[in-house]
Amino acid sequence: MKRKISIIALTGSMIGLGALPVLAQDTKATDPVVVKGSVAAGVQAVGETARSSKFTEYRDVPRGIFAPLLTLDLRKGSRFVRIDAENLGQADQRLSAELGDRGTFKLALGYDQIPHRFSFFGATPYVQLSPGVFTLNDVIRSAAEALVPTGTSTNIAAARDLVSSFLTSAGPIDLGLGRKTATLDLTYTPSVPFSFDAAASHETRSGNRPFGASLGFSDAIELPEPIHYQTTNLNTSLEYHQKRVTLRAGVAASFFDNDVQTLIWDNPYRLTDSTYPSAYSAGNGTAHGRMALWPSNDAVRFSLSGTYKPVPGTRLSAAVSYGAFNQNEKLLPFTINTAIPGSDPNAVNALTAPRETAMAKANIGSLDLTLSSRLMKCVNLTAGLRYYDFANRIESLDIPTGYARVDQVWEDVPIAIEPYSFSRVRLFGDVSINLRQDTSLKIGYSVYNVRRHQGAAEAEKDRSDEGSFNISVDSHPADWLTLRAGYLDSRRRWSLDDTFVAYDPGFNFKRYFEASRDRQAVNALVGLSPTDKLDIELTYALGRDDYPKSAYGLIRDDFDMYGIDVGYAFSKKQMLYGFYTRELYDSDQADRQSGATFSTNPQDDWTANLKDTVDTFGAGQAIEIIAGKLDFDLSASYSKAHGTSFLDSPPGGAPDLAVNFDSPLDTTTWWTIQSSFKWRVTQRLLVIFGYWYEDYGLKDIVRNDIAVDYASAGAIFLGALEPGYKYHVGSVRFVYNW
Repeated sequence: MKRKISIIALTGSMIGLGALPVLAQDTKATDPVVVKGSVAAGVQAVGETARSSKFTEYRDVPRGIFAPLLTLDLRKGSRFVRIDAENLGQADQRLSAELGDRGTFKLALGYDQIPHRFSFFGATPYVQLSPGVFTLNDVIRSAAEALVPTGTSTNIAAARDLVSSFLTSAGPIDLGLGRKTATLDLTYTPSVPFSFDAAASHETRSGNRPFGASLGFSDAIELPEPIHYQTTNLNTSLEYHQKRVTLRAGVAASFFDNDVQTLIWDNPYRLTDSTYPSAYSAGNGTAHGRMALWPSNDAVRFSLSGTYKPVPGTRLSAAVSYGAFNQNEKLLPFTINTAIPGSDPNAVNALTAPRETAMAKANIGSLDLTLSSRLMKCVNLTAGLRYYDFANRIESLDIPTGYARVDQVWEDVPIAIEPYSFSRVRLFGDVSINLRQDTSLKIGYSVYNVRRHQGAAEAEKDRSDEGSFNISVDSHPADWLTLRAGYLDSRRRWSLDDTFVAYDPGFNFKRYFEASRDRQAVNALVGLSPTDKLDIELTYALGRDDYPKSAYGLIRDDFDMYGIDVGYAFSKKQMLYGFYTRELYDSDQADRQSGATFSTNPQDDWTANLKDTVDTFGAGQAIEIIAGKLDFDLSASYSKAHGTSFLDSPPGGAPDLAVNFDSPLDTTTWWTIQSSFKWRVTQRLLVIFGYWYEDYGLKDIVRNDIAVDYASAGAIFLGALEPGYKYHVGSVRFVYNW
C-alpha cells in the first residue's frame, strides 16, 4: 500500500514538472502584467462565559493577531497565477494555488485542514502503551479479582465499588481529530476537441474519538479510539467534445490505510483469564478485550459517459461505470481469552482465526440513461433509467463449532457468513406543459425496485417495488405574485410481507427500509411583492409515511413544515429582513419486551410516540450610513429543538406499566447575534469592526450527565461532555486591496 501511494505522489510531481515548459511559452510583448490581490489581518478577542468543544467543533476562533485572508493574482495575456490563503496558522486553514494558460492547461494545488473536536472534558483511567493497546493499573485489577470468586459473579458489586474508588484519578484525554488534505488537479487541452483531466489527493486523519468497547452486558468500557488514517485518491479522464457529441472516459482509484487495526484493552475486574457460562453478563471472565478496527482497503472504478443531440431540442445522456473493491487484511482469532479453549471441546481452536484473511471483494456497476426532448413548443419530455448493482464477492465462511461471546464465553451456535448483495432499478418519466406563458404543469411517474439476496447461489426472492406519482404547478400570473404547488403519492410493497417471520409468527415485525409503505407529500409556496420595496414568501410542506403491513417496528412517520420570509427595502441604502420556520416530526413505534426466550404474550407489547419540534426565527438589516464610506450590518437568529416521548404498555405484561420520563428527552437552543461596521478609509483600505455572540444550550436526559465513573452500574466512560456555551467575539480587521 505504501508503494502505491509513493507511485501516486511521484506521478503528481511529474505532472507539475511537465507544466513548467508551458508556462515558459512567450506571450505577446505588448501584454501587460496585471497584479491584483488583497490581504486581511487583525486582532480578535474572545470572551468565554461557558466553555464547550461544540463552539469550535469544526473551526478555529483565534485569539489575538490573526490573518483570515491573503490573495495574489498575476495575469499576462492568457497566462495566470493565483494564490489564496485563508485562516493562516489555524487548525482550519486553507491554501490554494493555480497557474496556467487559458484554453490550454490549468494546474491547481490545494491544502486544507479541518478539526473535529468531540469534547474538552474527556478523561480515562487507561494508559495507551502502544497504538491501540490500553492498560489499567494491575494493582486495581488484582484487588478487584480477589473480591469475586473465579467462575462466579458473587460479590461483583464490591469489586465495582473498588474500581470506582480509583476512577477519581482518571487522566485527561484529548478527544479530537485533525484532517489534513493535499490536492493536485490538472486540466490539459492539447488540441480541440480533446481535453485531459487528472486529479490526486492525499488525506490524513489523526487523533482520538470516543469508542465503545464492551466486555459484557454489565461491563461497558469507553475508550479513546486512536485514529491514524491515510486516504489517497487518483482520478483521470479524457474528454472528446464536438457540436453534437460529447464523450468522456475515466479511471479512478482509492487507497485507504489504517495504521491501527486492532484495539486491545484490560478488563478492570480480571487480571487473569477465566470463563464461566454467564461471564458475558457480569463481564468478569476474560482479562482482556480485543476488537478489530477499520481495515485497509482499495478500490478502482472505470467510467464512460456521453451526450448526443440528434436533433435540435433533444438530448440523450448516458453513463456507465464499473468498480472493484478489495479488502484482504488478516482476521483476528476468535478470542484473546486463553481460558476458553479448554472450556468446551468445540473451542479448541478459539485462539486462532476462522481463516487467515478476510477475502472480501465487491463489484459495483451502474448505468444511467436520460432522454430530454422538446416534443412541441409548449411540451417537454424527460425520461430515464437508473441502475445500480452491488455484487458482494466475499468468500463465504461457515463456522459450525460456534464463536466467542465478547471474549467471555464460548457459544456452541453455528455461524454462516454469506455475501449480501442487492440491485436497484429506477425508471422515470415526466412531461412539462406550458399551459400559458406564465404557468406550467409537470406530471411524472416513476417505478423503483430493489432486489436483495444473501448467499452466492440464493434466488432473488427479497424484492421491494415502489410506484410514485407526482404533479406540480408553477405559476407567475402577475408581477407581484408567484405560486408553486406539488403533490407526491407513492406505494411500496415488499415481496416477503406475508412470509417473513421475525422470532415468532405472531410477531409481525418489519424493517422500515424494506416494509410496505404508503407515502404522501405536499409542498406549496406563495411569493408576494405587493410593492417595489416589500417581498413576502410563504412556504408549507407535509409528509405522511404509513406502514400498513407492519404491526411492530416503525408504524408511522409524519412531518409538517411551514415558514415565512419577509424583506423590506427602505431605500437602496437600507434593507430589513426577517424569517420564521416551524418543523414538526411525529412518529409511532411498537415492539415487545422479551428476555432470553422470545415472548409470545401480546401483553408484553409496548408503544412509543416520539415528537420533535424545531422553531427558528431571525432578522437582520443592512444600512449604508455614509455613501461609499461606512456600512452597518446586524443580524440575529434563534433556534429551539424540543423532543418528547410517550410510552405505553397494556397492564399485566412485563413491564406491567410503561414508565414515562418526567422531562423532555432533549431541548437544544441556539442563539447568535452578528454585527459589523465597514469603514472604507481609502479606495484600497477597508477597516471592519465586528462583534459576534453565540449561545448554545443543551438539556438531554443522557448527555447532560455523562461522567467517567459509572462503575457501580458496570460501566467506565470517557465523560465526553459537550455542554452548552456562551461566547463573545470582538475583532478589528484591516483589509488592503491592490
